Amino acid sequence: MTKILVISDTHGDTTLAERVLNKNQDVDMVIHLGDYFRDADRLNNLFPNIRFEYVYGNSDFMIGNVPMEKVLEIEGQRILLTHGHRYSVKWGIEKLQDKAYNDNIQLLLFGHTHISQITYGSGYIILNPGSISDPRGGDDESYAIVIIDNNNIDVELKRAV
Repeated sequence: MTKILVISDTHGDTTLAERVLNKNQDVDMVIHLGDYFRDADRLNNLFPNIRFEYVYGNSDFMIGNVPMEKVLEIEGQRILLTHGHRYSVKWGIEKLQDKAYNDNIQLLLFGHTHISQITYGSGYIILNPGSISDPRGGDDESYAIVIIDNNNIDVELKRAV
């Protein structure tokens, strides 16, 4: 079993992310979906025993070697990390659905909208954890917990406050 904490769009404010990580130190991994991926480095320095994975977002500059998307394989499940801006997610998730279907992705994680969302498709889940520091659309500050256990993926949105 692998337990993952997913955050996005911290925009330089890691206050709530630090509190959430203090409460969830049993996670195997933290995924940061961009817009201030440097915050993931900062959090990793505070929690060095937790694996961190991240991609850059549209507000990340001087990117260096940080990818715009990344595929991880965990317990046989293919997981795509992307910020979402290159998929026009503010106007819908159709491009993400096509990507999941065409690339055999079981879990597609994105951010950018600052609005939490879970969509279940045929053989895949698309998850946006919302923003842990700058929510929009009436959302509260939020994050997600993902549990992968062999062929099963469970996702849950959580309030950060």
